[in-house]
Amino acid sequence: MTSDSRTPSVPGPPEPGSPAWWQARYTERARRRPRAGGLTLARITAGALELADRDGLDSLTMRSLGDHLQVRHTSLYRHVASREELLIETVDHMLGEIRLPSLTTDWQTGLEEGAREFRRVLAAHPALVPALTTGQLLGPHALRAREHALGQLLDQGWDPRTAVHVYLTVTHFVIGSAVLDSGGAARTGPQRAAMTELFANLSPRTHPVVRRHADLLNAPDGEGEFAFGLRALTAGLGRLRTEEIDA
Repeated sequence: MTSDSRTPSVPGPPEPGSPAWWQARYTERARRRPRAGGLTLARITAGALELADRDGLDSLTMRSLGDHLQVRHTSLYRHVASREELLIETVDHMLGEIRLPSLTTDWQTGLEEGAREFRRVLAAHPALVPALTTGQLLGPHALRAREHALGQLLDQGWDPRTAVHVYLTVTHFVIGSAVLDSGGAARTGPQRAAMTELFANLSPRTHPVVRRHADLLNAPDGEGEFAFGLRALTAGLGRLRTEEIDA
């Protein structure tokens, strides 16, 4: 008879940006005592955002950030263990720039104002938009916005389950449009003109509809597309709200 000599596996550290990782971060922050005059996470993430805005996301490394802040890059590791953690914290710092809409407005106005404000912040920091997908948006600034939007929906009578779906749908719409724009899908004036020419030269036998409406297909810019999509989205949610009340 043989005994099993295998040792139980030890779980590794939580994935940066995961709920478990954020929970550990919050616990750590509650225990940590700031050093007088010492380097803070807020200063680190503000510097990281400045560096990404100026030189692009690829330029953002622990060493380059240390140089930018005029500190030893090794001192950064007391606050973030890796570049991946730095990006996640910097994204949340960026979300702190969002100006939350007034709670006195109706829910539809609040959603639209919040969505436009979210888009404004992302448009101001396009280099950081790809980092939105590196982890869950569960930092303190993200939770502040989540609490505000959901609270307004609930205060105005939305069913909790539906309110969550409404909030997530609008949030993901804003993020999706920003990711597409930052990834090269945004169309400048010259790009729209080139696409119009391409469509107009298509064969009327294979693409008659696209060829016929070449100008219309390339008329809206990114802001126009976003405005139309947001208006259509909230109008549909308004009908859903009416159905919910009438049910």
